[in-house]
Amino acid sequence: MKKEIEILRKRSLEDQSTLVRRLLRRSLTEEKLDLAIKDYIEDRVSLGKAAEFVGVSIWQMLDELKKRNIGLKYKLTEAQVEIEGLLKRYEHK
Repeated sequence: MKKEIEILRKRSLEDQSTLVRRLLRRSLTEEKLDLAIKDYIEDRVSLGKAAEFVGVSIWQMLDELKKRNIGLKYKLTEAQVEIEGLLKRYEHK
């Protein structure tokens, strides 16, 4: 692993600590994505909660689901809540 880090460091022109922090940040994001998607598939969290856990927008989460060929799990009750919210927002305008 040390050799691989050195190769990356030379190619990226970053100092070692900056490179390692960037790699760690990317790795943490990927791990959080994996866990959030697993929880979403198993109906433990909503799409919004999964996105919030990872620190991305719902749109980014949808893109990630698409990349992984995972279909959208949308419950009728969730749709009703969103529609009611939209109606309330536009009734006041």
